[in-house]
This record gives sequence, C-alpha cells and structure tokens, in this order.
Amino acid sequence: MFQLEHRVRVFVFQVLDRRVEYLLVRHKPMHEWPLGPVVGPVTPGEQLEQAIRREVQAETGLRRPIHLLELQAPQKDLFGDMGVVDWPFAWQAGTPDDPVARLRPGPMVGELHWLPFDVAFRELELAADRDALVRLQLTLQ
Repeated sequence: MFQLEHRVRVFVFQVLDRRVEYLLVRHKPMHEWPLGPVVGPVTPGEQLEQAIRREVQAETGLRRPIHLLELQAPQKDLFGDMGVVDWPFAWQAGTPDDPVARLRPGPMVGELHWLPFDVAFRELELAADRDALVRLQLTLQ
C-alpha cells in the first residue's frame, strides 16, 4: 500500500532597517539535525495554513504572520511505497518598527538562529530549501 505524507516547510523571516534575517531551526538531538526551516506534518483533514500556524507556534512561539507567502509548487519525493510532499511557505515575523524581540523554542528545538541570507544559504543542506530561500530573497528585493 502506498503512503503519502504531507509536510510544511516554513521559512520564518523578518525585514529590518537594512537587512532581512532568516530564522533557522535545529531540532534535538542537535548532533543529528542540520539547521533548516520550521518543518512539520499536515495532519489528515488539516488545511495548509492551519499546519503552518501550528508548527511555527510550536517551534518558535510566534503566533501570527505579518505576511504568509507560498514559495513554489510542492516538492514530491518518492521512496518505494512511501512519498513525501513538502509545501514551502514564508512567514514574515517582524518589521523595522516591530522586530521579533523574543522567541520561545518548543521542547523539540535545540537551537534558533536569525541569520543573514548568505549565512542561511550556506547552512541549508537540502537543495530544495536553498532554492526556496533564494526565491524568497528575490521576492523581497
């Protein structure tokens, strides 16, 4: 039987006076996970926006995006009788007048880092995540 899992991949960012910062997350155990966007499952019957809000709040404590952007068509990967569909989105968390002052990492989060584009790009291991980050950066320019 073929099984298909849907996940959201959410790039949280804030636009400050002269730069954009991207939030990368490292889950626990930290030696097993690379830095990346907020990632989480879409449960059966759940809308994508509900999953995005649930996962971002659970991992960062952020509750409402200033803007929520879809970054591209979903990415599908197949592994034998299992498939994963990743839905990339961007969540604007802060502005020059209202930057994010505090994050509340969830229990599965080991690290949270606000990084400039060039550093965030180098830290991402997955090509699809790098592509999504570039797409977001170009959208913001």
